[in-house]
Amino acid sequence: MRKILVVILVLSQFAVLGFLAGEREWIRHSGERIFLRTAPIDPRDPFRGDFVTLSYSINTVDVGRFRSSVLATSLKREDKVFAVLKPSANGVYQLDYLSDRKPSGGLFLRGRVSRVTGGQIQVRYGIEQYFVQQGSGKDIEHKRGTRDGLQIPMEVEVAIGSSGRAALLAYRWSPIGIRLEQSLEAPSDNRGEGAPPRSPLLTLTLKNVSKEPLQVADNDLHCGFSLHSEGDTDRRYSMADTRCSPYILKESDVITLAPDAEYRAQIDTALPRWYVLQEGVIGSASIAAAAPNERFRMVYRPPIVMEGMDGSAAQLWQGELVSPAFNVRGRVD
Repeated sequence: MRKILVVILVLSQFAVLGFLAGEREWIRHSGERIFLRTAPIDPRDPFRGDFVTLSYSINTVDVGRFRSSVLATSLKREDKVFAVLKPSANGVYQLDYLSDRKPSGGLFLRGRVSRVTGGQIQVRYGIEQYFVQQGSGKDIEHKRGTRDGLQIPMEVEVAIGSSGRAALLAYRWSPIGIRLEQSLEAPSDNRGEGAPPRSPLLTLTLKNVSKEPLQVADNDLHCGFSLHSEGDTDRRYSMADTRCSPYILKESDVITLAPDAEYRAQIDTALPRWYVLQEGVIGSASIAAAAPNERFRMVYRPPIVMEGMDGSAAQLWQGELVSPAFNVRGRVD
């Protein structure tokens, strides 16, 4: 009897694996195909062959984008959630909102909560590992860059089924890359030994890595960029300066980049333009004063193009480009 039970258990496990494999193949052939822009985070696993570990902006969702009758803070690990998607440019989709209820229509991904911290919900969707041909992992790693070099996002093609499950199909490279460099000392600094951490001076580079001209946009306030916290310290931060909300395009802001050309922006996060507000705390402060143990990212987003300016911004790159994470102690991940 015991042997029979063991056989039944083994067969049932094979049946489950077979069902999952069959479901994934069905999704590959019948699911709706879209692209998601990624920020890869890890290289290879020598024990499982070559694969690329991927992260997406939809892996980290601000609690303000969670729609439910319950609080986001009540979510527990492994709770089921649904990321409702909306189209952007070039077939790339972005998050519209996150919910704990399955939508009645539209395009969405089903995910599981990893944790809720710092006003952010960490979610995984089962599309965070992309297996590639044996031996090609290093080539992909070289192409997408290093933490202190130019990083080129992969845009991964996925097929999404009616249940919200997804399967990875292929990938392409974004036409634009980003690089973050930082200095903890401004040229005019003379603060002496033992001075407290300073909010870093950042140099952000946008590079056209395609074979065609493209446009980016920025101005004297660097409204093309915004500062976002990673939620490491379980505190919620937002930018205090709202002069760029929203950022509306002016013709003088348009920067045309030929193939291999770069745009560089120097941003001094010690200036009030980059001060942050901490939820529950009155007054704003620099990130060195308010959040010395928090990691932040710079995010580039193009401005809103008003009617009548379509011709001036015909090649304006659309999407969201995320820098590596950094903190006030000089660490970049």
